[in-house]
Amino acid sequence: MKKPKYKITKTKILTVAIIVMIILLIIVINSCFGMNKHEKETFAYAEPIQESRLAEKPEGEFIDINELTENIAEENVIDGNIIDENVNVEEKKITNNINNTNNTAPYYIKVNYGAQVVNIYSKDAQGNYTVPVKSMVCSTGSATPKSGVYSIPARWQWLGLQGDVYGQYCTQITGNILFHSVPYLRRGDKSSLEYWEYDKLGTYASLGCIRLTVRDAKWIYDNCARGTKVEFYSSSDSGPLGKPSAMKISSYPDYLRNWDPTDPSQDNPWKTYKELENQNTTKNEVTNEVANEQNQENQTVNEQVNEIQNNQVNEQANEMQNNQVNEQANEMQNNQVNEQANETQNNQANEQLNETQNNQANEQPSKTENKQVNETAKQENE
Repeated sequence: MKKPKYKITKTKILTVAIIVMIILLIIVINSCFGMNKHEKETFAYAEPIQESRLAEKPEGEFIDINELTENIAEENVIDGNIIDENVNVEEKKITNNINNTNNTAPYYIKVNYGAQVVNIYSKDAQGNYTVPVKSMVCSTGSATPKSGVYSIPARWQWLGLQGDVYGQYCTQITGNILFHSVPYLRRGDKSSLEYWEYDKLGTYASLGCIRLTVRDAKWIYDNCARGTKVEFYSSSDSGPLGKPSAMKISSYPDYLRNWDPTDPSQDNPWKTYKELENQNTTKNEVTNEVANEQNQENQTVNEQVNEIQNNQVNEQANEMQNNQVNEQANEMQNNQVNEQANETQNNQANEQLNETQNNQANEQPSKTENKQVNETAKQENE
């Protein structure tokens, strides 16, 4: 009876060993799957864009504190230093005033939440930040600070954001509030821009970060080192330089709208497009200039023709008027001559008639008297 008992115990041990091996194998497979998944998320730029994701609205763009701490150790800051892994990324409010001349930073940043504008100032002769340098259109959100002054602690060229999206030229302001570009679908892929979000620049569109064009985000990334102060306030007045505008790109073809038009990358298709646009504009300007010159020449010719025609018409009109005047004058003169001639003839006729009548009148009395004298003489003689 002992021998069968030994066999049963050995079988149980073998069964338990197999179960343990299966459990260990499952654990190893899950660990490998998790690592692959993490690697897949970290290097998401290797995936093709899914059309279904293009229409999705990102969940947000807050930075996960744990992920941010990991990125601090991985990403190089622009000034060449690597931030300590144990750096405290929680909000640190700075009380420095804008007129603090002890601040050695060349620029001071003011974020106007009310007007959705970022204004950059440099120092005046007295060392106060009063000289406006740049004005940038931005998009903020409900979690964006409405007041306070903060000091920039870190910067990254690319950084993962919540919602499985990524920001380019990210400059931390406080905690998980950053300056960065409009989100991208893939890390490191500048052709995966969320173009529908780009069209919202200048309006409230983010959850808390300050979205900028790539050109403006890169300017802050390049020129505003750690320690640069960022002040938040809210006003309807956009500032001394006014509020810039950003292009609306959603209506353009995919190969264009998947890129930020302001990105300085040599691969940016907007560069070629703008060059062609500029060439067309130049051609149009040249064509318009030639057309204007031709129009001017035509206008000059028309003026000359009109002048000649007007002169001819005027000459003809003057000639006609002169003829009419001459005819009228001649007619008047002829009438006057005829009247004078008629008057002269009438006068002469009247004079002759009167003279004849007078002669006749004078002759008749003389004859009568002579007859009477003769008769008287005759009577006397008898």
